[in-house]
Amino acid sequence: MKNYQKKSAFLILFGLFLNIFTIHSQTSNDVAIYNWFDKTIGKENLDIINGIPHTNPYRTTGDSHLYYIDQYELGTLNYEGQLYYNVKLKYDIYRDILVLNPFGESESVGINVITTKVSSFSIKDKNFVNIDKKDPAVPEFTAGYYEENKISPDFIFYIKHHKNQIKSINEGVLLYTFKESMSYFLDLKGKIYSIKSKNDIIKLFPDQKKQINGFYLMNRELRKSDENQFMRNLMKYISNSLSIQTK
Repeated sequence: MKNYQKKSAFLILFGLFLNIFTIHSQTSNDVAIYNWFDKTIGKENLDIINGIPHTNPYRTTGDSHLYYIDQYELGTLNYEGQLYYNVKLKYDIYRDILVLNPFGESESVGINVITTKVSSFSIKDKNFVNIDKKDPAVPEFTAGYYEENKISPDFIFYIKHHKNQIKSINEGVLLYTFKESMSYFLDLKGKIYSIKSKNDIIKLFPDQKKQINGFYLMNRELRKSDENQFMRNLMKYISNSLSIQTK
């Protein structure tokens, strides 16, 4: 029997015995149970430890790197429907690969988590989902990991984090620089829209034009310093404005 099957069976029996837990709840008690079970069966034997070794063949310049954050962070992983808490994760956004640091191993060791088995993961309070659907009307909305900001069931804002590669040669040595860029998408009532400019947003919400222009004006500094947070805040602002209008 696979480890995740053992885990589910164990938790069902454990939950019935205590009569206070459910398998899919995400309370602090549930986190403690999962962590205890992982430790009991041996984290090195968990099903998530079955990808190929992670390699980084690129010699970079300065502080440039491939990753969302250039170090492992404790996060949560949903793998084959099972939740794993407090696992060390790093997200290679150039190649769109999630990397796991196995329990007890040096952080120089990483394993590429099998993408098709990942539903979602979280790092630094940001939730990423694995989207495998394609929309012919929005070809740039490709399969892969997206930061998900679920503002309401019918209003979901996605950020696709990625990096562009720039090559250079210094004293005969090939070096790489990775520049981060983002793509923004909005799932509005089940339909995907690409957001590339303020005009795209106004086209979607023409009745909110005045409010949108005002938001841009009042948040210029945030847009310069952290465009991702600016866009998250803008989407929440628009959603709230729409909610007020419909009341």
